[in-house]
Amino acid sequence: MTGKAYPLERRALLLGGGASLMLAGYAQAKPRTPMLGLADTTVRKELTRDYAGTLRAVAAMGYGLFGFRLASYVANDPSEPTPQDKAQMVRDAGMAVGVVRLGVRGGDYDRQFDQAAAIGARIVALTTAPIFIASRTLGQTTRAALDTYIPQLAALGEKAKAAGLTLAYHNHWYDLLPLDGDRPLDLMASRIAPDLLSFEVDLAWAWYAGVAPLDLLKALGPRVVSIHLKDIDRTRGTAITDHAVAPGRGEMDYAALMPRIGQRTRATGYVEVDNPEDGLAAARGAMAYLRGQ
Repeated sequence: MTGKAYPLERRALLLGGGASLMLAGYAQAKPRTPMLGLADTTVRKELTRDYAGTLRAVAAMGYGLFGFRLASYVANDPSEPTPQDKAQMVRDAGMAVGVVRLGVRGGDYDRQFDQAAAIGARIVALTTAPIFIASRTLGQTTRAALDTYIPQLAALGEKAKAAGLTLAYHNHWYDLLPLDGDRPLDLMASRIAPDLLSFEVDLAWAWYAGVAPLDLLKALGPRVVSIHLKDIDRTRGTAITDHAVAPGRGEMDYAALMPRIGQRTRATGYVEVDNPEDGLAAARGAMAYLRGQ
């Protein structure tokens, strides 16, 4: 997709500079050559067939970090490796444990924080707020529910901090859309202290919401501790998550985006493709494309 022509308004959105955000600014960081991580979502199908073998294949592509869920994708799945086993297989493959993910629907967070600390994780991510998956429509909630939830999220951050961990909230498109005049992500950032809540910025979901990815990175500044790298192809599939493709295979013009990311943040980028037909092929293609930028 390098060199592809994009409509002026889309390039302006990509490069940012015009969005009005309510969050704090950030001084530019020095450019760097980033280490790339992979989120387990990309190779979920392959992991269920051969967890250790899939990790070895991922490491051979050049990924240095692997992020995974502490809980199983399927409740009470006896075939799911324990967090300790996952961490050991990651290290045996030659990678380091990256961002680990909490169960979205709650559960025993104290136990999950203990597990994360025990395997040497530093960042625990919350994929989304439970209030956004409580209704039949993904991302739909009320302002009252959000106002009630934000103190709960702050309390979760307190627990993570006590365990020596950093809690990061992962954005989607819906928490960047106004809810009764305010964007949920803005309210989380303004109402919760930075030492209790950081952010894992998904560039593609920001783009999907009409938010310039670079503007969001700059606005959140040092609170960004992880980045998810994927692209958007609205012609693919029917569900919104079907539109997620590997960087360089969609409409976002990563060739223009990648050189500027290092000027906005020092956070590690993780390739995450939500529902690829072939996860290993998606991971391999993403690595080849991003290393070429």
